Amino acid sequence: MSEIVIRQARIEDCPALGWIIVAATQDAFRGLVPDRCLEWLTPEESAANWAKNFQSEQQLAPGDYLFVAETKPHGVIGLAFLSELSATDKYPDLPHLKAFSHELLSLQVAPAWQRQGVGRRLVSRVADQLWHEGLSHLLVRVLVENPNRGFYAHLGAFHLGSRPYNWEGYETEEILYGWDDMKRLRNAV
Repeated sequence: MSEIVIRQARIEDCPALGWIIVAATQDAFRGLVPDRCLEWLTPEESAANWAKNFQSEQQLAPGDYLFVAETKPHGVIGLAFLSELSATDKYPDLPHLKAFSHELLSLQVAPAWQRQGVGRRLVSRVADQLWHEGLSHLLVRVLVENPNRGFYAHLGAFHLGSRPYNWEGYETEEILYGWDDMKRLRNAV
């Protein structure tokens, strides 16, 4: 197996990020949700969306972190996007979530690289970032149809609640999971 390196993303990674998010989403959800949810975005459109997160060639918005898993010679094979929750994202209907300052917005691994520890290593890097900032809580939202929901529980996340979610006109539910101990999550790999 190739050595996997976790590093901060660069703007030139955006084409790979676009492909990964589309391929991983289609692979995970095909047959579980309507096709319109899986075909509304092309890898090229996704890459352009990723590029919008960069304020400059190498800089994301303050509070945002985008990590990639990379191998040689395969290139980027996974991503983890961590973002600071804004005041409007703080879930006023779920007051027990006030301690959560950051959210794992996206965790995606190329289908050929899934179940090989790439996701765990990316989550560990996210936890390491928060731990170094003195933060202890991390939130993640996962659609109820997601066949990989157990991954988060396996890493020690606990169920925080659920909310309705509309995905391209398909009404579903997102499950909110969280961690309150970054030190333990850092060691989950």
